[in-house]
Amino acid sequence: MNTAVNGFESKEEDTHKNVCSNIKVIAMGNILMKDDAIGIEVAKVIEERLLEREIEVIYVETDVQYGISNVQEDDYILVLDSACYGKEPGEITCFPLSAYVSKKKGYSQHKYSFLDLLKLYYPSTKGEVYAIEVKEVEFGFGLSFVLQEKLEAISKEILKRIEKYIIKNKVYERKGE
Repeated sequence: MNTAVNGFESKEEDTHKNVCSNIKVIAMGNILMKDDAIGIEVAKVIEERLLEREIEVIYVETDVQYGISNVQEDDYILVLDSACYGKEPGEITCFPLSAYVSKKKGYSQHKYSFLDLLKLYYPSTKGEVYAIEVKEVEFGFGLSFVLQEKLEAISKEILKRIEKYIIKNKVYERKGE
């Protein structure tokens, strides 16, 4: 039997219970700046499916200290955030955390991004960044029409990539074992 959760199909014959307590989704963005909130909005859409797989969703928004306080060295971090690379709005750019290089110099924690602090405090933490191309970043509530129209497709694609990681790395156990 198939059931639908937030528009995503789930099959009862899925007999795997995922144990992903060390995988954390970090949702970044400013909900007062339109498309900058795309990471938050995607997390809201896929959160129920992630929780079924025991993947914790942390809504960091713009509070990077809160975000870093919820991370441990052995966590696998998946960051959902907005990006402005000049690509098509809604396009997802994915890169490993290991590819991120901080441009910050100095020892102050002020004005550091979440990724800067993650590299500073947990340099060996593994994970991926899903950077979602924006259309409009300006004061206002809600996503631009373009991203709102693509929200479901973006969410499904990111969920598919997360599930692919879980399967590839066999991060599950059979129910009842």
